Amino acid sequence: MDSVKNTHCNLNRPGGFIITDRAFNFCSFREGANILDLGCGSGATVDYLRKKYKFQAYGLDKNPAPFYNRINLFKAKAEKIPLPAASLDGVLMECSFSIMDDQEEVLKESHRVLKSHGRLLISDMYARGETAQLTGFLGRIDSKEGLVSKIETNGFTIDYFEDFSDHMYALWGQMIFEKGAESFYSDLGMCAEPMKQIKCGYCLVIATRKEKTA
Repeated sequence: MDSVKNTHCNLNRPGGFIITDRAFNFCSFREGANILDLGCGSGATVDYLRKKYKFQAYGLDKNPAPFYNRINLFKAKAEKIPLPAASLDGVLMECSFSIMDDQEEVLKESHRVLKSHGRLLISDMYARGETAQLTGFLGRIDSKEGLVSKIETNGFTIDYFEDFSDHMYALWGQMIFEKGAESFYSDLGMCAEPMKQIKCGYCLVIATRKEKTA
């Protein structure tokens, strides 16, 4: 996505739309709010936000799905969002921030395109043990403290953090059952034993854009 494999982070992401709903219920955006989904894959969340919440929702992905032919989906890198400054109410990343090529630049771009006090919403993996850089579809696994610090350093105030690891474990159990453990860990880019040291968790983080000071 900015692109993780769509088998992992389309409708098959941890919790489905449960975590999406938690995020947007917390933020209480008005109907018609401008929302951008970075690393949108097939655009499933974009459609969901348009239909359920009546948002002006858009998606961006550097490796879009083959049927990427709708006017509300962009082919571009999250490090260079093709939208004007202060044009969005919210920027969303679901299972995509951990595999962004340049996380610092993505956060700076998110800050640029958000309106004053706009919201950043990230649901993704985090390390409850050792941090890691994986070669499979998980990417960079930061600690909670590292993730929060990175977001705050790039112009945001953390408003909300919630752990949703149980949803991830349920999904992973299903994937192991369907594919087998060897194939599952191959997709992660790591074998089972080191994963025990990472103690991978899944979380929702919501932050507000701070105004830059002179």
